Amino acid sequence: MQLLINNQQAITGYVTVGSADQGIEYTGTLPDGFEENFKPSFYLFQNGTVVANPNYVTPVEPTPDSGPTAEQESLTAIAKQMADQQQHIASLEQALTALAKGGAKS
Repeated sequence: MQLLINNQQAITGYVTVGSADQGIEYTGTLPDGFEENFKPSFYLFQNGTVVANPNYVTPVEPTPDSGPTAEQESLTAIAKQMADQQQHIASLEQALTALAKGGAKS
């Protein structure tokens, strides 16, 4: 087995077949459930043995905001302005057509 470790001695990966670039050969015993529980930095390579990392903290993945971004809000506002302008243009075209056909009757 070869272990990949970072400069804090945390095991970031491992291979059981073949070799890994900059891997460290390890033939010692592994903690129970090593392969099932493995996560990067969950185990440390200390004094030639693999031990559980007592300071391991599960990384928190950022959750996306459920609301629109500022850019999406700006685009929505622009789209609404364009729709309002198109509606205004349509009403002006109707008024011009009415004037061209004889104007308004009093």
